[in-house]
Amino acid sequence: MKLFLNKIGLLFLLIAFQAHARLNIEITQGEARGVPIAIASSVQEHSHKTNHVRNSFEELAGIIRNDLKMSGRFDPLYPEQFPILRTIEQELEVASWQSIGAENLVLGSVQATGNDFYTVSFKLLDVYNTPAQIPQQNGDTVNLKSGNGTILVEKVYKGIRQQDFRALAHHISDVIYERLTGIRGAFSTRIAYVMVVKTMNGNRYSLEVADADGFNPVTLVKSHQPIMSPSWSADGRRLAYVSFEKNRAEIYFIDVATGKRELLSHFSGINGAPAWSPDGRQLALVLSKTGNPKLYLMNIANKTLTQLTEGYSIDTEPAWSPNGRALYFTSNRGGKPQIYRLDIATRQVERVTFIGNYNARPMLTADGKYLVMMHREDRSDQFHIASLDLTSGQVAILTHARLDESPTLSPNGAMVLYGTQDGDRQILGLVTLDGRGQLRLPAREGSVQEPAWSPFLS
Repeated sequence: MKLFLNKIGLLFLLIAFQAHARLNIEITQGEARGVPIAIASSVQEHSHKTNHVRNSFEELAGIIRNDLKMSGRFDPLYPEQFPILRTIEQELEVASWQSIGAENLVLGSVQATGNDFYTVSFKLLDVYNTPAQIPQQNGDTVNLKSGNGTILVEKVYKGIRQQDFRALAHHISDVIYERLTGIRGAFSTRIAYVMVVKTMNGNRYSLEVADADGFNPVTLVKSHQPIMSPSWSADGRRLAYVSFEKNRAEIYFIDVATGKRELLSHFSGINGAPAWSPDGRQLALVLSKTGNPKLYLMNIANKTLTQLTEGYSIDTEPAWSPNGRALYFTSNRGGKPQIYRLDIATRQVERVTFIGNYNARPMLTADGKYLVMMHREDRSDQFHIASLDLTSGQVAILTHARLDESPTLSPNGAMVLYGTQDGDRQILGLVTLDGRGQLRLPAREGSVQEPAWSPFLS
């Protein structure tokens, strides 16, 4: 029971650790090879360059490669692997790209237009689907390994400033990812997380927001007391979080753009685990003002409360179903922590997890088909991140470290960010929902925890 309380964040016992601003991406494991893709600066770009113009598509290409590698579905090729091409005609010849194993090709260029403005263009090609493929009577094709690839996407962006290159690169990654997978890209989203810096006066906790790849971090709140459980609003404009800055648990809202805060909940006892409803009108939270921790709904407009669960059990960590009609939550009502589903209209509760002796921290994919959770197998003392197919009941173990926790899903449901151990510090890990690849996102110094992935921001 003590471990259960520690994991769900309802005790004041917290681990202190160091942290620093930006996160680094480290590829640590790939269980299946992704689709080889080349992202290159077009010969056309170089033909328009002068010696004093330094900006090139390669600045964006590096970001795009990292994004696509991060997704687990692609295996980007790098400039040192590219064929030597001197003309536009040569770079469109698919045989050259097929020879290095590329299945798709991105060719881009950056052209200066004056006053620190640029035009950025790119095209995505399928190098195996070419006009040189000749249909046969049996429906097969003969690839002559010559000619140009089929253009899948071609876009031009005008009036771009250099400081917008990174954001545009993430957008281009989204376009490429969606065109090749059929799934909306999530590289232009943001993540929130908590970190702690050791100072002469003790630990300083901070709530950080950064791009999905860990760049451009912004500190929203600093405190010498713990900060926990950040949760994004449905429009991505606000975060709810738990603060102990007054030596007691309280829930605040904060506007991400302005930093303006609002105290939301400061009842006696536990105020924890805030979770925004999909329509942004309600907040599920955990209060112990009448005894054991229970689930409540708060109407954000008028701050009225409705208690949802009762009894002697500990109920915590609510997560909304995509349609907003149910909450999935962690409870020990069966003896050990498991995940349950609450129908908000009827108040009926049903158990969801039956595999493993410990399941907690539920998160639902946007299509409602999968539940991601913190999971411990029977006769094991290790915690992993796992997915549960809500139709078949099948559980898939996604991570394999000793202590993985606090999973949060990308808004497209394809990637899971979570907390994990790296020696004596905590870092963030990332794994694809299908287990195809894993990454680590450690801070340059120290540790990070409590990740929360934003919704789509546009």
